[in-house]
Amino acid sequence: MKQYIIALGLGMVLFLGGCGSQQAIDTYSFGQKVINVGQSEVIVDSPFDFGQLDRITANEKGQPLTIYAGLDKNYGVYVSATQASTGAPLPTLEEGAKLGQQALVKELGQTGANIPWDQEQVQVDGVQAVKSTMLAGANGQKIRFTQYTFINKGVLWNIRYSYSDSSPQGEEINQRVNGHIQVTKKEG
Repeated sequence: MKQYIIALGLGMVLFLGGCGSQQAIDTYSFGQKVINVGQSEVIVDSPFDFGQLDRITANEKGQPLTIYAGLDKNYGVYVSATQASTGAPLPTLEEGAKLGQQALVKELGQTGANIPWDQEQVQVDGVQAVKSTMLAGANGQKIRFTQYTFINKGVLWNIRYSYSDSSPQGEEINQRVNGHIQVTKKEG
């Protein structure tokens, strides 16, 4: 189901990206999405509201998995949150980033050797994170992906942004929302 949704979104971005010349601020209702998983909470800036995919509840290791996604012809936002389960602890931060990269490459139907990732250590609202970026090509289009991976209060977060290289609105949206992630620092 996840691959179907991602493929559908990717298809929309590939085929419709770059249509029109209106500015993003005129078209989109920018806001924030609050996502709670376990004891962790993040707030993600987005050009539109997006929702939880309720059909996916666990990953291949049986760990609880929560996925939120939203996309349109210019932009995509994808958030996954994985919790540890009995006998299946969370991966390290670096392993979590690599797993997120591998999942995307698999969803795109490409081989890892063909897709170079740039990776750097960053802070997401004071939390150590890995920022991964790549440019993937399909059907003559180039899609830019940026993924932030971090662990907070027992939850592995992968927050991914995507847009077509040929979409001026996608680029404008990206400048407004990419990396604008708050990690709530509440007690208890």
